[in-house]
Amino acid sequence: MATQRPPEPPTPPPGPGEGSPEEQLSEAAVIAMHSDPRFQTLKKSLYSFIFPMSLAFMAWYLLYVFMTAFARDLMSTQLFGNVNLALVFGVLQFVTTFGIAILYSSYSRKRLDTAAAVVREALENRDGGTGK
Repeated sequence: MATQRPPEPPTPPPGPGEGSPEEQLSEAAVIAMHSDPRFQTLKKSLYSFIFPMSLAFMAWYLLYVFMTAFARDLMSTQLFGNVNLALVFGVLQFVTTFGIAILYSSYSRKRLDTAAAVVREALENRDGGTGK
């Protein structure tokens, strides 16, 4: 009976200094970029969307949870057929999630992507793309 050889272990990803030039950014250049006004503006733009949207969604979700736990009579109100208010709230959670994803995609495309490309280019040019 022939024994089978174990498969070759997978090749590990490239380590620091082994990747393509755009992956070889020095730690000092990355740290210095944190104080760059373009990076600060990009970060502020990201946070101005993320935090309010996260808080709004969390409030909406907690409303659903608390209403389900403490307002059972209201949530069990039949709207039509076998559909009650709790079911509508549950479906709206999914609708809200997809809506936020679509809004973020649009926001990112309009306000973040271009600014991120500028910051990335500045970082690569500052570092020279050599990682040194």
